[in-house]
Amino acid sequence: MSVDISAVVGQISWSQSKTNTGFVKTKQGPDQLSVTQSPDTTTYNRIYAVSGTLAASASTTIDLQGVTDYLGQSLTLTKIIAFQLTATTAAMKYEPGASNGLTWFLSGTTPAVTVQAGGFFLIGDGTYGTVSGSAKNIKITNVGAVSGTYEIALIGGQ
Repeated sequence: MSVDISAVVGQISWSQSKTNTGFVKTKQGPDQLSVTQSPDTTTYNRIYAVSGTLAASASTTIDLQGVTDYLGQSLTLTKIIAFQLTATTAAMKYEPGASNGLTWFLSGTTPAVTVQAGGFFLIGDGTYGTVSGSAKNIKITNVGAVSGTYEIALIGGQ
């Protein structure tokens, strides 16, 4: 089986106003900046999603060439075009795994993205990250002081 349809949606919406003494408020909006990508389902034909709980300071490493999707299919991903990490009750750090780490959109000597509790990080930058035997592991670490839950979803291909 493969993906029937997928989309990556990013949006920021707003409305703002300014009080004018003796006059009505000046308003701008509602307005938004929005973009939607629809990856080719022939090339990007796999979805991987997972939810997990980590104790304070605990971490987990995920091998993207050894995961199973919700349909029970074993995935050996070779590319990823979109990735989202959501942190529900504690801050979570995303970084390449210690061995065979996948750096994709990260750079620098200690590449990482920390998502605060209640927040999310989404990337769909129009290109893909290559997953291989030497670049396949991601690490999620709870950097909060309490147990926390994370959710990951990605669109990829094999």
